[in-house]
Amino acid sequence: MIEWIEGVLKKLARLQAFHNVWKALPPYPGFLVRKKAYCEFKQWQGKETRNLARYIFQVLAVALHQHGGAQVIPFTRAVGCVRALVDFNIMAQYRSHTSDTMAYMEDYLDQFHKLKDIFLELHVTKRTQDKVAKL
Repeated sequence: MIEWIEGVLKKLARLQAFHNVWKALPPYPGFLVRKKAYCEFKQWQGKETRNLARYIFQVLAVALHQHGGAQVIPFTRAVGCVRALVDFNIMAQYRSHTSDTMAYMEDYLDQFHKLKDIFLELHVTKRTQDKVAKL
């Protein structure tokens, strides 16, 4: 998912804004503030990955919010897709589920599938990469 987000941010010229917001995150209990841009991390540990899942939606929303024009619809779709996936992930971590929580999870997953095309247009398969490498 992170590769998809980076692809959309590059295409929409908002990757630097994303990194600036990431570096500006304030301290919070359980969240270690990093002064490096997101792309400067070479390896993520488990705790850092969980923190990323908690904050990726907010960072993405701020990075995309400050731009208007024709890019409003792609921004809205990208933020909605990430939000649905993050919400699904948070609900999936519950220790037990009821029919209501399962219904919420199904709704989040359906929403993700409805909006994921914003990322799929940038997704390159290994087969395509091999063809490009041969050329």
